[in-house]
Amino acid sequence: MKRKIIVILIILGVLLATYSLINQIIGAFKSSDRLSDAVEKVYNLEAKNKELKEKLAQIKSPAFIEKQARDKLGFSKPGETVIIIPEQKIKEILGASQSARIRLPNWQGWLKVFWH
Repeated sequence: MKRKIIVILIILGVLLATYSLINQIIGAFKSSDRLSDAVEKVYNLEAKNKELKEKLAQIKSPAFIEKQARDKLGFSKPGETVIIIPEQKIKEILGASQSARIRLPNWQGWLKVFWH
């Protein structure tokens, strides 16, 4: 009888140790997956950071600032003349070319803007 109790206790101990070991193995795999996800996230964030730094450097450049001042604010360099084409004229010319669906060469389009 005592022997049966000892065998049952040993079997229960082995089962408990096996259960604990399996849980630790599963936890290690989950930790590995979390680590892989974190590494991938860090890699993506570093790539985005690099892209944003490059964009920031481009935005801080004098050429970009000059282009934005010319395009959005209508500024010009000394000696240059800013030409503003009325919106109605642009719609008239673009409306005619869009209805015909004929793409003119660039130089002919400019001729049409100024001499028609």
